[in-house]
Amino acid sequence: MTTPASSFESTTAGQKEELWGSYFLYRLSGGSAALFDPVSLESVYLDPSEVRRLHADDNSLAADLRTYGFHRTVQAPNRREAVVNRAGTELAGSPTHMSGYRIVVTDKCNMKCSYCFVDTNTSNPDMSQKDLHEGLDLLLTTNKNRKRISIQWFGGEPTIRFDLMKWGDTYARRLAQDYGIEKVTPVVVTNGVLLTDEMLDHYKEFGYGVGVSIDGPASAERTLLSGKPADPRIHRNITRMIEAGVDVGANLTPTPHNVGQMVKVIGYLMDLGLRFIYVNTPIPISGKWHVPGSTLAKALFEARLYAVGRGGMVFSRLDRIYQGIDTREPRIYEHMQRDGGVRVALLPGRRISVLDLNWRDQEFIYAIDDIRSDPGLLNQACKPLFPSPQCETCPALAVCGGPSQNDRALRRTGQPDPEFCAFHEQALALALSDNTGLQ
Repeated sequence: MTTPASSFESTTAGQKEELWGSYFLYRLSGGSAALFDPVSLESVYLDPSEVRRLHADDNSLAADLRTYGFHRTVQAPNRREAVVNRAGTELAGSPTHMSGYRIVVTDKCNMKCSYCFVDTNTSNPDMSQKDLHEGLDLLLTTNKNRKRISIQWFGGEPTIRFDLMKWGDTYARRLAQDYGIEKVTPVVVTNGVLLTDEMLDHYKEFGYGVGVSIDGPASAERTLLSGKPADPRIHRNITRMIEAGVDVGANLTPTPHNVGQMVKVIGYLMDLGLRFIYVNTPIPISGKWHVPGSTLAKALFEARLYAVGRGGMVFSRLDRIYQGIDTREPRIYEHMQRDGGVRVALLPGRRISVLDLNWRDQEFIYAIDDIRSDPGLLNQACKPLFPSPQCETCPALAVCGGPSQNDRALRRTGQPDPEFCAFHEQALALALSDNTGLQ
């Protein structure tokens, strides 16, 4: 009997085929299959006998499938229009306001990592206190009476300018009280080398989330500027933060060197005491994705199951697909936050980039006064949906929508990278074969 796909056992996803011009049938182990609607995100599981009946064009099975929303169609729908119409009723593509900052206090860094997309140690000036003062004024007045906002300290290595972090957190807390904002959540993305007792006390006082950028066991890809390894010091500082009760996790970057050892890397991080690992979407370097998309999807799938088995969490772009399947809601506007806002980057020199990871292209960078007077400039963060003809035939249509503006700007092209597409197709197939659901 046909049953909801959420009930089937975890298997390895196989090949797919199109059905009735509207749906996709994913082969699973033992002859079973998952039938998936790329617009509604509905799915059902078919046992081997039902798969055979489906291919025999059994009318009684077709009638059963209608009860789950799967209909034979004379003409295939325009999937792009159908997905946009669905998403438009629940989540507009245009941001209403700035919901948070990535605050780039400096481009100075005490490490050199081969996969870093940030131009570091350029001799450009750091952020000034005046820049920070004016930027926080704008962010908090914009969010008056909202429950919470987030600020993320970033670099370079942001703790090099811990003085600005301290001042900014204190000022933001005061403004939040003035403007009826319940909570300001500060986060820092750091390599974890420069931790001091003062920083540790500050993290505890302000309820920080600390993301330590680390890609696995010591490698030549990540060293101090002197060329010496920093890992022993990073390990000690992670332990210090955990023992002090600071909320600390890992920011893991997939690289050609670690993508084939993702389970081993996750095990290494969890042995350090880390239970939350955030895996960055690969940031394009030299104009392209630098890891194979299908390989990355498989590696993240295995790492996710491994972490769940050890009581941890691996969160990545793969989870957007899980969220879409679980909620049956499109996930095509990844620049949007839950409250309808968008996170932007606050830069030195009283500037804001509406793309929180691209600070080179002047077309996305505005003076603070410009954003204050014309919030419509935030629409620059919106990606053009479904930029390629192949998008309409992609089963991951409703959980992708095409590359983000960050991705497009960093790669200098509007077309999806082939590895980007391979990742989403493989990740969707794997998610449909899994029953662990959301973490």
